[in-house]
Amino acid sequence: MIQNSSASTDELAERPKIENPEFFNLLESRGIIDRGFINDLLDEFDNNALDVLSTLIQSGIDSKVSLCQLWCDSIGIAHVDLQRSLFQPDVVRKVPERIARLYYAIPVYQMGDTVTVATATPENKKIAKILEDITGGPVSLVFALPQDIEASIEKEYAACSSVFEFFKKLSAADLLRTQTEITTRVLTQAGGNDALNQFHIAVILYGVTRSASEIAISSGKIKARVDIKVPRGENLYLNLEKSIYDHLVTRLSSLAGVAQNATASRYGHILIPTPGKKIDLVMESHPEENGPRIILRMTREKSFFKIPPVLDSLYLSHHITRAIKKDLRRTKGHILICGPAKSGKSTLAYAMLGERAGFFRKNMSMEQGIKFFLSGIDQYQVSPQAGGTTMNLLESGLHQKYETLYVQNVAEPEIPATISNAVLSGQFIIAGIGAENTGDALEKIIHLNGGSTLTAIISQQLVARLCDICKVKYPLQDDHVQMMFETDSNKTLHAWRGNGCPYCNDTGFSGLIGIHEILMIDNTVRKMIIDKESPKVIRNSVKSENLYTMHYDGVKKVLRGLTTFDEIHRLQLS
Repeated sequence: MIQNSSASTDELAERPKIENPEFFNLLESRGIIDRGFINDLLDEFDNNALDVLSTLIQSGIDSKVSLCQLWCDSIGIAHVDLQRSLFQPDVVRKVPERIARLYYAIPVYQMGDTVTVATATPENKKIAKILEDITGGPVSLVFALPQDIEASIEKEYAACSSVFEFFKKLSAADLLRTQTEITTRVLTQAGGNDALNQFHIAVILYGVTRSASEIAISSGKIKARVDIKVPRGENLYLNLEKSIYDHLVTRLSSLAGVAQNATASRYGHILIPTPGKKIDLVMESHPEENGPRIILRMTREKSFFKIPPVLDSLYLSHHITRAIKKDLRRTKGHILICGPAKSGKSTLAYAMLGERAGFFRKNMSMEQGIKFFLSGIDQYQVSPQAGGTTMNLLESGLHQKYETLYVQNVAEPEIPATISNAVLSGQFIIAGIGAENTGDALEKIIHLNGGSTLTAIISQQLVARLCDICKVKYPLQDDHVQMMFETDSNKTLHAWRGNGCPYCNDTGFSGLIGIHEILMIDNTVRKMIIDKESPKVIRNSVKSENLYTMHYDGVKKVLRGLTTFDEIHRLQLS
């Protein structure tokens, strides 16, 4: 029986701490882990069975689906995967966000009078009673992982109307939406000194409400400009009077704790509380002739995540997932991850490291910037000023006989050859390189003489993901089907499009999703790499079973309702 301590609604939210001995009995009886390992995990996580469950999922010792099903078998309650669930927004808002966060419980949908609520502690009768009082009717509790509940609360509550409504109340809000030139006179006419003093907040919130990834502020001799980068929409810009730019730079520099007149680039952090959400930004200030260029990057999440990504959560195809997991279980190997800037290479690498750490004890990473804390990984940040170059860290990792080494960027000339020697001596390398596609990665790694030990190249790009709230299915026309597929079937195929709704800011899209390609390298291809054949010749010689193309993966994700043909065509895949 699960034991859980109750809490009043005045207390701060804490991650649930519960016991579930029956779950561990099932793990042991099915041979997934032995009793000694179970006891070690319970000791490490202070007998919190939920933390152990999350760690087992992260380790890849079994799939998330299987482990959650075992958990639910042990308590006799159904499981819901919130990452794949379609929420009913009006039902979600039957429970205040404060209560949802406090009790790790979020409504998902309603059938008849009964509201189905996902919670980490579905046997807690007090939670059920509180939720029934709030919703005014019966509730059905189902189990979901705490980290999935946290992410869903963030998405379903904080990313919706509260920030938008707060932004609309600022006196500068209407001005920003007009995209006319912003001057001191126009600002003071709109809202007096308050509008001027609010302007830096208004710019940030405008970017948030437009789902921006980055805001850049720069100045010429007379005029200045704000550029708002929107990953899945039209980029926006604002023209500023120079005095407004000066005021903006002063306020933002003060918030970030950055010296305004520095002669070198400076970095800071800004945290802005708004109703229901804390907006987290990284600020860069780069000196230029007419004043610093300010870049605000929207992190959207905490600086470090307690639970890093796992392979099964990245919407990789089953074919690619199986190939990666098979390769990662080898004692030695060399996987190259490629993609353009900001295409999610690090996220994929972290998921692979987590998979690897489930089987091998000594693992090390060398990163330009650490984004996740990883259990079972010794993580080092590259810092040339302190003598911690990638090459120095790599040599240290080789000397200490790490079983797995992750090198975030292998573009330096001496690194690929060192990596090849490491693989030959029995180590496993996960490496990253900036490249537009697999062919580009091949060309670069051949030029660097670093492909002699490659076992796989994985390429990734990002596309906009359809909003689960408003997406609708539509049938494909016959001529489209014939153009896209080799089929004589009369079966109607469907794709999806977004209608636009308040929860995706009327864009039809919500978030990003990866489109992937994998090239498994056999001895024939490896010899061609060593002989420096052209990427085109190499690709044409690859066996079909060793290549899963990005174009094919993209079309599959369109048919699954994850993205659109327009997004796939935007990548200009061949």
